[in-house]
Amino acid sequence: MVIKIGVSSCLAGHRVRYDGEDQRCLVVERELGLRFELIPICPEVGAGMPVPRPPIQIMQGGAGIRVCEVEDHAHDVTQQLRSYAQRLIAELEPELSGFVFKSRSPSCGIDDTPCFDEDGLQQLSVGAGLFAGMLKERFPLLPLIDEWKLEQPGQCRAFIRRVREYALTPLPGV
Repeated sequence: MVIKIGVSSCLAGHRVRYDGEDQRCLVVERELGLRFELIPICPEVGAGMPVPRPPIQIMQGGAGIRVCEVEDHAHDVTQQLRSYAQRLIAELEPELSGFVFKSRSPSCGIDDTPCFDEDGLQQLSVGAGLFAGMLKERFPLLPLIDEWKLEQPGQCRAFIRRVREYALTPLPGV
């Protein structure tokens, strides 16, 4: 049985970040790539954003949670990202047994993405990026980790174990 896990594309060495760079994570390649089939995903590129592109951030205000360009808050990409994430999650549902996310990303941070006020100046809190939050909501038991935690040997081993257990758990109604 082939176990598949999603991984933020930048961590897999793809040059998809807003600045045109990658954030290659050798643990993804050396530890996870030998055990699992990796499915690289960049929600921002998948949603049609170019590389390079202006950086984005999560903002909260009267209009609720929005994802906007840092320098031009009028350029709101929330619906663009949300629509793509909904389609992607539906496609991935039967395949994924885990996901490795890029920390602090407005799309992919699990629990450490800064959320700013509606002026984009003051950090209000930290939480999940848009795609990571939607995936967590849809699959609350899916093993998730970011690259910082993955680089800690104990956390990496625990993630690998949880992925294998998840892959062997029958889906409800099957």
